[in-house]
Amino acid sequence: MQRLAQECWRLAPTHVDVTVGELAYTWGVSNAHYSSKWLHRLWPGRDELLAWAWLSLPGSLEFQIHPDHPELVGEILDWFESSVGEGEREVSVRTANVAAIRELERRRFAQDASAPWLRLDMRELTEIEEPQPPEGFRLRTMADIGEDRSRRIAVHRASWAELGTRVTAATYPGVMRTWPYRADLDLVVEAPDGELVAFALAWYDDDNRVGEFEPVGTDPRFRRRGLGRAVNLFGLERLREAGATHAIVASRGDDGHPVPSRLYESVGFRELSRNCRYVKS
Repeated sequence: MQRLAQECWRLAPTHVDVTVGELAYTWGVSNAHYSSKWLHRLWPGRDELLAWAWLSLPGSLEFQIHPDHPELVGEILDWFESSVGEGEREVSVRTANVAAIRELERRRFAQDASAPWLRLDMRELTEIEEPQPPEGFRLRTMADIGEDRSRRIAVHRASWAELGTRVTAATYPGVMRTWPYRADLDLVVEAPDGELVAFALAWYDDDNRVGEFEPVGTDPRFRRRGLGRAVNLFGLERLREAGATHAIVASRGDDGHPVPSRLYESVGFRELSRNCRYVKS
């Protein structure tokens, strides 16, 4: 699945449904609570994976298809609809993936213009502004901190509390075991008292020389101090040192949750592609 994500990025970046970092993070954090409500299907070729799909019951689908095999959209949707039966169905798809959208519309799926949508942003790593955390705060990595994961888990849970998170002491080790996790790209901000108060988890696809942030957060008690911006710039520097030439990040693009996109734009990211939701009752 990761090799397919890399190949899709190499051939058609605007069509990539699930990036290397998103795939790693979602798989790592979810496998600790694997259940019958998260179904998977693979479409193998002779030497490589041609497509995969995962279905969150009762009826939400994500998928990825090799750009040279758009004909598999129909097989994936056949599996999806036969697996969920009656009830509302929803599919996330990149707006550039015209072949998939045509097949969805042929099957009487319609775009839900009122639904939240995600944008994928990208920037080059030629010139990076120097990160400047507030006085007394330090930019560090989990490689610096070592085996003490409790503070790292705590800052994630505090940062994402209002949106909900599956990160726990049981699930985060799964993320850390999932390729291409690197402790030196697991970035944090340490307060003067030693508490971790912001983070950005970076992933590096060395085949395509692209880095990615997934996810990012700041403890609500420490927001509006420039910590999120500082840890993002720190991450861009570390990704460039690792060999990346570009970096990407995903965020909500609709007006319902605009702050993350503003943060990423402030450190140089610009929209590359977006996805939308198609539904069928």
